[in-house]
Amino acid sequence: MNRSIDLSETNVTSLELQVATRLSELAALKTQLQALQDRYLGEIGPLYAELIPLDAAVAEAEIKAGLRVPDDDEEDADVLSSRFELSGCGPASEPSVDLKRMFRDVAKAVHPDLSPHQDLDERTRFRRHSLMAEANRAYAERDEDRLRLIMRAWALEADAVIDDDPDAERARRQRRTAALQAQLVELDREFAEVQRSAIGRLQRKIDDAKAQGWDLFGEMQRQTKREIATARAKLARLNARSPAPGLRS
Repeated sequence: MNRSIDLSETNVTSLELQVATRLSELAALKTQLQALQDRYLGEIGPLYAELIPLDAAVAEAEIKAGLRVPDDDEEDADVLSSRFELSGCGPASEPSVDLKRMFRDVAKAVHPDLSPHQDLDERTRFRRHSLMAEANRAYAERDEDRLRLIMRAWALEADAVIDDDPDAERARRQRRTAALQAQLVELDREFAEVQRSAIGRLQRKIDDAKAQGWDLFGEMQRQTKREIATARAKLARLNARSPAPGLRS
C-alpha cells in the first residue's frame, strides 16, 4: 500500500529543522575531529618523525651486521610512512578546474545577492544562505559530489512564484519536501563517512577508552616514546659491534 507524503507547511518546517540540526551536529563533529587531528600531528607526529629514521637506521645496521636480508626499499618506505599518516589528515589538495567551475555555478544559482528577485521573502533568503554555506563547506573540503547534490536540490526547489493557486502551493511543498529528504539522506551519508575516517575511528577508540577509565592518547604517546628508546638502544648496540661478513645462520 502506498503511503501518502505529508506536504503540509508544518512538515516542511519540521524537515528544515531536522536538516539544520543535522548540519549543526556534522559541523560539531568535524570541529572535534579537526582538534584531535591537530593534537595528533602536534604531539605524536614529532615522535614518529623521530622514530621513523631511527627504525630505518636500525634496519640498515642490521643488514650491515648480517642480521637481516635487505628488503625492497619501496615496500619499507610504505610501511614506515604508514606509521605516521592518518587518512584524511593531510593538507587539502588544490581545487581542480572542474571544482572551481562547479562552485561558481552553484554560487550564481543560489547566492541571495545574485537572485533576479530582489524582494525575497525571509524563508527563501534563509534557504539560499543555507545552501550557500553548504556549498562553501563542500568547496573547502574539495567535495564535488556534494556540490552536485546542492545543485540538484536547488533545481528541485528553485524559487517559485507563490500565489493563491492551491496546486502551485502543493507543487512547491512537494519540491521542497523532496529536496529536504534528499538532503537528510546525504547528511547521514556524510556523517557516517566522517565517522569511518581514520581520525574518526581514532576518536571513537579514545572515547571508548575514556569510558573505561584510561587515556588512549596518552598511552599512544608513551608507547611511541618507548619505541624510540628501544630503537636508540638497539642502534647503539649494533654500532658498537663489528659488522659480520655475511648472513648469520
